[in-house]
Amino acid sequence: MSSINLGTSSWQFDEWRGVFFPTGLTRPHYLTYYAGQFNSVEVNTTFYGLPRPATLLNWIESVPSGFSFCLKFPRAITHEKRLEDCTQETLVFLDVLRSLGPAAAPALLQFPPDFTRQTYGRRLATYLDWLAGEMSGLRLGVEVRAPDLMTPAFAAYLAERGLAYVLVDRVETVDAFGFWWALVEQGKTPPFALVRWIGDDKDGPKGNDALVSPRDQQLDQWAVRLVQLQQRGLDVYGYMHNPYEGHSPASLRRLQERLAQQTTLQPWPPEDATGAPPTQMALF
Repeated sequence: MSSINLGTSSWQFDEWRGVFFPTGLTRPHYLTYYAGQFNSVEVNTTFYGLPRPATLLNWIESVPSGFSFCLKFPRAITHEKRLEDCTQETLVFLDVLRSLGPAAAPALLQFPPDFTRQTYGRRLATYLDWLAGEMSGLRLGVEVRAPDLMTPAFAAYLAERGLAYVLVDRVETVDAFGFWWALVEQGKTPPFALVRWIGDDKDGPKGNDALVSPRDQQLDQWAVRLVQLQQRGLDVYGYMHNPYEGHSPASLRRLQERLAQQTTLQPWPPEDATGAPPTQMALF
């Protein structure tokens, strides 16, 4: 059966101490503890700079087999250079992904709201056509925030190239599940799906340490959707952000409870899981 892999947008929230993390847990031990609770994580820090090889090694040594990291493309590629003259930066990032081996979840290529089809469409098409040819052995999801790219046509364009349209539950973002699901039913998508639950990241819950704005109806709906994708043979990777309900680990637990009523979730952590000793951890 295909897998459902769930995590949060990071493991590095100090506000989680005493709520998710044990009170006395120090930052170098966050990842090992986190990886005993969830089987994947989104790594937003790669948006700002790539980790050193020693850091990547320490990540892998700090988590059980089967855990995965969803790395975000550097902002130098998407936000600063706007895909122009960024071949070298892209290849370096792909090398980082490959160095994770089986611990690499689908990577996230995210564009800002002002990256529109009208202004950058030709450049985007050229880049994605090239990138699809460089992705051997890797998986990639593309997230867009410009209305003229949040369309069935662009989703189909991505699917034709083996790329996933990232499904995002966020204020002022199109609910794309319907048109992506249509492609799934036609057998036209890659064998994975990438989902992000963000909510209201501008005016939503703050503090990161308490569930203050429940979204029961949305979680009910997403549980059904994830099982649908799984039953169609897609491996699902989904990442919860704190603003969605106020405290992403609690939101994930609530989603897992709903999923457990409809499908069999992979036991986690694995029975043979062994964490790395503290001396091996050196996060960035």
